[in-house]
Amino acid sequence: MVPERLSSLDASFLYLERPSMHMHVAGLSVFDPRPDGTTLRHEDVERTLRERIHLAPRLRQKVVTVPFALGRPVWMDDDRFELEFHVQRTAVPRPHDRAQLERAVGRILSRPLDRSRPLWKVYVFEELEDGRTALLLKMHHAMTDGISGMLIASALFDLAPDASPPAPPAARWRPETMPPPAELVRQALLDQVEHPVEALLRAAEAPARAAEIVGGAFASARDILGMGRTPSGPFDAEIGPNRRFAMTEAPFERFRAVKRELGGTVNDVVLATVAGGLHALLKARREPTRGRTLRVMVPVSVRAKDELGTIGNRVAPAFVDVPVGAMSPKRRLAEVREATSVLRGSAMAEGADSIIALGAYAPPALHAAAARLASRGRWFNLVVSNIPAPQVPLYLSGARLVASYPSTPLNVNTALSIACSSLAGTMAFGLTADWDAVPDLDVLTRGIEAAFAGLEKAAGI
Repeated sequence: MVPERLSSLDASFLYLERPSMHMHVAGLSVFDPRPDGTTLRHEDVERTLRERIHLAPRLRQKVVTVPFALGRPVWMDDDRFELEFHVQRTAVPRPHDRAQLERAVGRILSRPLDRSRPLWKVYVFEELEDGRTALLLKMHHAMTDGISGMLIASALFDLAPDASPPAPPAARWRPETMPPPAELVRQALLDQVEHPVEALLRAAEAPARAAEIVGGAFASARDILGMGRTPSGPFDAEIGPNRRFAMTEAPFERFRAVKRELGGTVNDVVLATVAGGLHALLKARREPTRGRTLRVMVPVSVRAKDELGTIGNRVAPAFVDVPVGAMSPKRRLAEVREATSVLRGSAMAEGADSIIALGAYAPPALHAAAARLASRGRWFNLVVSNIPAPQVPLYLSGARLVASYPSTPLNVNTALSIACSSLAGTMAFGLTADWDAVPDLDVLTRGIEAAFAGLEKAAGI
């Protein structure tokens, strides 16, 4: 069996990682007690994973590098796989409240994953306030983006509290035999020869399509450069290895209601809410805000219809400048809508996807160097990612999911990343920040809450 090679984008996330920049994504899922009053336990989570891990084969695969870096790494079954290694019971200090949970999550996000094993871990926080249990799923970005991460996580969930477990696999899992290093080298060299030839053949067969891809890449670069110089921001800092984490939430239907009354999209409402929170943080720091904007990197899914349901990364960056000056919530949303309408008309993300795809034809050493060089550029001030998710009630071993708070990586010189997910009907925000650069993350969290309340008031809700 020929091992599956990482895509150029997936490999980029491996190449970008360094001691201060962990390239994992995570989701903190919080569960209510069951109807009978019992709480979700570590043993329940481990049993559910054991019953369903065959539904997500990537969870039993590790990354194997090619000798002498002659090709991108490959996915191979881990012949030492033990589920117990990946599922860990974790304590939260008294009083077991939200602040202590956030601090515990921040500590876990500060540690990299073990590259010698499958690139994921689950941490189970028991005995939280109100009898709740939380589950933190941490996965390397090389394995998944937000959408496919939801796909993997959904293998754990049921649509009813008393749902039956899935049918067991037809045969007991046995890891594929690892090919010898010489075979990995041979296959990598073969790929290096075939990829350029394949590209040339495709260009010869469809020159119009080839010209479209190249044109899209140039158009994307032109659109990004046309935005002008990235403004200075409060999160422009060389990050360290330690993280802070914070969370806040509101019913997803309230975001829809604001959208219906004031116009735009749910993502516009999210960006306006974050922009209002940023204004509150800058004001608390006594920084100038008048006429000021900050540049947000918005990951955009570029999955084609035939790629839905697949694992791996299919995202591309797009950029939008959001207003952080003093203004009414309604005006802030209107300015965000205007900025995102320009973004939607520019096809920036599609062009950026074409640029990223060119990494498939670069030697791995050059690809890695280019990825690290690009990451050091000041292209944006922070990341805001809105991850779409199903709105139906979800359960794990009979316990109802309350909300799932995402976490996304920081860039080498960008100390804040904000992600939100509408899973199970709650728009849950996860804020991940560098420990030293953003000591006042709680101020930003409260500012986001106040900004959304202002939008609701402006919408007459």
